[in-house]
Amino acid sequence: MLPGGIQHQGSLRRDYDFRPLTGEVEMGLAEAVARARDLPGQVTLALQAALAHVGGRQPDAAVIDGMSVGDRQFLMTRLAGVLGLDQVWLTASCRHCGEPFDFPLNYDRLPVKPAGSGFPDAHISTERGMLTLRVPNGMDQRAVLGIAGMQLARQTLAKRCVTAWDGGDLSTLELDAGEVTAIEAALESVAPEIATEVMAPCPECGAENRVGIDPYFCLGRVSQDLFGDVHRLASHYHWSEAEILVMPRWRRHRYLALIDRSRGMMQ
Repeated sequence: MLPGGIQHQGSLRRDYDFRPLTGEVEMGLAEAVARARDLPGQVTLALQAALAHVGGRQPDAAVIDGMSVGDRQFLMTRLAGVLGLDQVWLTASCRHCGEPFDFPLNYDRLPVKPAGSGFPDAHISTERGMLTLRVPNGMDQRAVLGIAGMQLARQTLAKRCVTAWDGGDLSTLELDAGEVTAIEAALESVAPEIATEVMAPCPECGAENRVGIDPYFCLGRVSQDLFGDVHRLASHYHWSEAEILVMPRWRRHRYLALIDRSRGMMQ
């Protein structure tokens, strides 16, 4: 279940399912990385390629872009499991002794904070009136990417997340620093989140290290061998690319193992 969810037909839906892992899905993931110009766009295209449905809806761009950041990150960590990348070894440098070390990470076991009451909305009272808010989504991530200053990016994001103001015309609303901070706190209280930091012990000195992790890790690892697999199967069996890509991954790998066995590469 999604930690947040999406609105569908008057209710909050948290169900989702991934498509069976075929070459077509893997190709879609590879194309997501190649086609999109920014990370939020890559995530949207990747989830479009991989999801069968989400919250009772088809995973079109508008639906995926409109999902909360926490839900998008959660789905990307679960996609890592679908791709067989849920258990990985990562490298970090100890903040105490400076030595590099490796540590295991299971993406399926990352702590998840479910959405708070009222999700996806929140409300704050200001001196200028009540503000109604919504949690940030994929479109908001894309909107602030090109903003150089942190303060301006925070202010832009906060204003995008205000959906109603009972003190005047929303288009004229300008937020001060205190209101931006209050909006961020209110949204954090209701937004779903997945851990983006873990504690890892240094095997050299024993010190605990807080290490940042990438919830989008699998984007850089998808379909690394897909084109080679297609080439080998097409060369050996004379199948078309389309015929190969509709196969489930396990079946494609079974045929590749048979090719290796026939060439004496396996016992």
